[in-house]
Amino acid sequence: MRELLRHKIREALEKSDYRALARLCLEVLNAEGWLDCWRKMEGVVQRSGEYVLAKFLASAYALAQDEIYTILSPATREFLARDVVVCLEKTTQVLELLSSQEASGDIRGRGGV
Repeated sequence: MRELLRHKIREALEKSDYRALARLCLEVLNAEGWLDCWRKMEGVVQRSGEYVLAKFLASAYALAQDEIYTILSPATREFLARDVVVCLEKTTQVLELLSSQEASGDIRGRGGV
């Protein structure tokens, strides 16, 4: 999954398609829309203690919203896109760790995952 995600990230960045990059957050969390994505991310944040993921998701949300995207300068879009890349990579890492902890019965992984 990570390699496919990296490929999609690279492709979106090469095209400067920051909206497509932001939508990858929906894909990573298997969410049907942004409200569902926020709901799922809140669960990940609560289980992992990685509150910074919510901040990174906010960058993705801003890039995905036409009303916000159109008023941002190209430099600001690029800056937010970097946060989205971190969000995607870190969320994938945290989800894999939480999944392995749940599979092994280890639920101690709260905070600093």
